[in-house]
Order: sequence, then structure tokens, then C-alpha cells
Amino acid sequence: MQQSKKNGPIWTNKIRPAKRLSLLKRRVLTGGLLILPILLGTLIFFVLPFAMVIGYSFGLGGGRTRFAGFSIYEKLLQSGSFLLAAGNTIKFLALGVPLLLAMGLALALLLHGGFPGTRLCGRTILLPLVLPIASIVMVVEWLIPAPVLESSSAFPVLLALYLWKNCGYITVLFLAGLSLIPSELYAAAAMEGADRPRQLWYITLPLLAPSFAFSAVLGVINSFKSYREAFLLGGKYPHESIYLLQHFLNNNFENLNYARLAAASVLTALPIVLVTVCILLFQRRRT
Repeated sequence: MQQSKKNGPIWTNKIRPAKRLSLLKRRVLTGGLLILPILLGTLIFFVLPFAMVIGYSFGLGGGRTRFAGFSIYEKLLQSGSFLLAAGNTIKFLALGVPLLLAMGLALALLLHGGFPGTRLCGRTILLPLVLPIASIVMVVEWLIPAPVLESSSAFPVLLALYLWKNCGYITVLFLAGLSLIPSELYAAAAMEGADRPRQLWYITLPLLAPSFAFSAVLGVINSFKSYREAFLLGGKYPHESIYLLQHFLNNNFENLNYARLAAASVLTALPIVLVTVCILLFQRRRT
């Protein structure tokens, strides 16, 4: 019988299997390939443009040939129009987002509790999201006299439009969070003598922390979309009570003042990022 010189008899030779990647390495490789297009898109369309904006804010580009330092920011912070727009935007956020969360939570509790009329409310709650902005503003201008929109009363009108348009979506998010809370927790709390307010405070609100965080982030983002309503109500230069940062940015863009526009964009983006990070950290700590 023919034998192999090194490995012995032929029938004792074993075919060695090809080396395979471990399960962890395959998962890492597959995940990296799947996330690569997202990372490239984020880098090309978000990170690089924002880096260019930061460079413009220091005088590096946009027709300038020298490093201007923080002089553009200093002039911007001394601008009365920028301070007015920033103050109105902060006021709009401080009032609009908490009111939006409170209204969304109240409607979600009513719908989840099955009170009379909840079926009709549930069918119409998302209707404002599909209505065109121009038609909504047209109805508002038809119902509210022009002198009201040209006074300080324009701010409550804009705030009401923001709440009415976004309340339905926030309600749906809170409804999703309420559906994930086990009913056994409420039954056990009722057996221990906890009434409805205590159940709300010690069970519902803590377990809705992720919904609160996500809804707050969306509320902040959607508040900046209210510029469309403000523009349609008052144009490029509306009443000073609804003169927002978006008005300031748009007017500087039309005037080709790119350095000032870039600095204002950076000062606008930084608070948004900080608020979003604080909300996410709070949600992570609560969970």
C-alpha cells in the first residue's frame, strides 16, 4: 500500500478546513461595511461643511484672506439685531418646548385611559402634520386681524401654531411609551394603597424618561422650523417679537455677509448641541 512519506498512510490524512473568521470579527466587519456609507455621508455633507463654516467665522474664506480671530464674534455679540433674534429664539424655546411636552403627555394619558371621545381625537391628532403651511397661515390671517400680527401679540400666535402643529406627533411618542409600561406595576401599586397621582409620579413619569428625552430633542428641532410660519406671517422683517435667528441668518445671506452669517450659525448650533447632549445625559441617568 502506498504511503505518504510525511503524513503516513493515505487513509490517515485529513483535509484541514480553511481558516474562518471568528464570529466577533465577522460581526465587526459586517457592521463596519454597513455603517461605512452613513459615516461617509455624514463626513461629506455635515462635518466638512460645518468645518468650512467655522473657518468662515474666523475670516478664512468667503472672500477674506487673513485670520480675523474672534473679532467677527465680538461684533456679532454687539449687534442689536442678533441679540434681539437670539432673545426671541430662547424665549420661544423656553416656553414652547415645555408646553409641548406637557400637552403631549396630557393628551397621551387621556387617549391611553380610554376616555369618551378618544377615538375621534386619535384619528385627527396627526392632521396638522399633513396640512400645508401656507394654507394654515392663510386661515390664521383670515381669522386674526393684521394689526394683531403687527404687534407683540404675534408671538402668542406663532407659539400657538407651533404647539398645534407638533402636539400630535409628541402625543404619539408618549402613547408608545405608555404602552410599554406593564399594567402589573399599577395593579401592585394599587394594592399597596397608591392613588392615581402617586402612580403617575412614581411609575409613569420615571418610566417615560426615554420618551421625554426623545420628544424634547424633537421639540427643539421643530421649534426652528417655525421660521416658515413666522416668515409667512410677517415676511423678512416681521414684528420684533417674532424676529428669530432664522430671520437674521437669512437676511445676512441675502446681503452676502458670509463671515457674519457663519459666526451666527456657529453660535446658534452650539447651544442646540449642548441642550441635546444634556437631555440625552439626563435620559441615560434616569434609565
